[in-house]
Amino acid sequence: MAQLNMASASEALKLFYLPGLQYQLNTANPILSVIERDSTSVVGSEIRMALRYGRNGGVGNRADDGILPSPNSRKTKQAKWDTKNIFARIQVSDKTMKASRSKDGAFISLLEADLEDAQADAKDNMARQCFGDGTGTLTVCKANGTATNTILVNDVLYLAEGMIVDFTTSGGVVNTSAREILSVDDVANSITISGSAITTGATDLVVVSGSYGLELTGMKAVFTPDNTLYGINRANNKWFNPQIQSAVGSISEVAIQKQIDETERKAGGKTNFLMSSYGVRRAYQNLMLAQKRITDVMKLEGGYEAISYNGIPFVVDKYCPSGSLYGLDLTTWKLYHIEDWSWLDSDGSVLNRVSNQAVWEATLVRYSDIGCSKPKGNFQMTGITES
Repeated sequence: MAQLNMASASEALKLFYLPGLQYQLNTANPILSVIERDSTSVVGSEIRMALRYGRNGGVGNRADDGILPSPNSRKTKQAKWDTKNIFARIQVSDKTMKASRSKDGAFISLLEADLEDAQADAKDNMARQCFGDGTGTLTVCKANGTATNTILVNDVLYLAEGMIVDFTTSGGVVNTSAREILSVDDVANSITISGSAITTGATDLVVVSGSYGLELTGMKAVFTPDNTLYGINRANNKWFNPQIQSAVGSISEVAIQKQIDETERKAGGKTNFLMSSYGVRRAYQNLMLAQKRITDVMKLEGGYEAISYNGIPFVVDKYCPSGSLYGLDLTTWKLYHIEDWSWLDSDGSVLNRVSNQAVWEATLVRYSDIGCSKPKGNFQMTGITES
């Protein structure tokens, strides 16, 4: 009967549960639910994105018998970078499996419970990575000169109880590894960790354990001017920098429209998606209330709701940095992947026994990354006063 349970569970994971998991993870947050997916631009494990910039120099006016303009096509540069490897694992003990051997449904129910947890955690992890810089950094530490288990940090937005984290230098060298976050204090901006007491420097990082430098290329990477993005040094390629307006203060329709206009004027960007923190959305809603205007509600893929800014969806995300508003041209964004989420089953079996343990596991995998072909056609507003 155990073999029947195993066969039934593996078949169910492949045929019944996988489509639902793919949908949930592909719509982990509003931006993932709307950007295009592209597998044709992935060669082997490498993403290749052709970038066009500049103006055609072969255009000009001449006299009747003048020499025609010299052709000079727009410039082309190719971005190349590797896909990121994302895994989600579920486990069931052999003892639990045998305890349910009299009924296939009981074993399937146990898998369902683990799948629901894995799905929720994987969705949350994907949503968080969309706003990161690819390093896996969750926050920066404050100077904690005396050894302690209560670590002061700059921000706890990306931190939660149960996360396993490393403490590294700003360059990613691990000082303390695999500590569990036992509690998060939103008021004091501190976390309590397991294990022995540690000290931290003011530039030390809290990162997802084992993930430094391996996460998705998220918003922070794209919207940090003059960094190196997709292998291109933007300090020497200013055309590949985004539009940034800092220290905005009070939100207004004019301020938003100015950035929409600037992206179109400078890069031909067509803003068709707005995304902010909760406090910025509330500030915009307060603005509409003060003007006695009703904000229409729009429905998006994945069950997300958006208010409307002049017909443009305006969504909120819990991982969007406070005081920030992003204006995106979705035609410039893609999720590049080798294939959709799938089970790690190249040996023919979805469920496999963990070496040296009486435990069975299944692993979801996806090789992918987010790419933006025209950062200058997108904008970020920061320092917005929240409500």
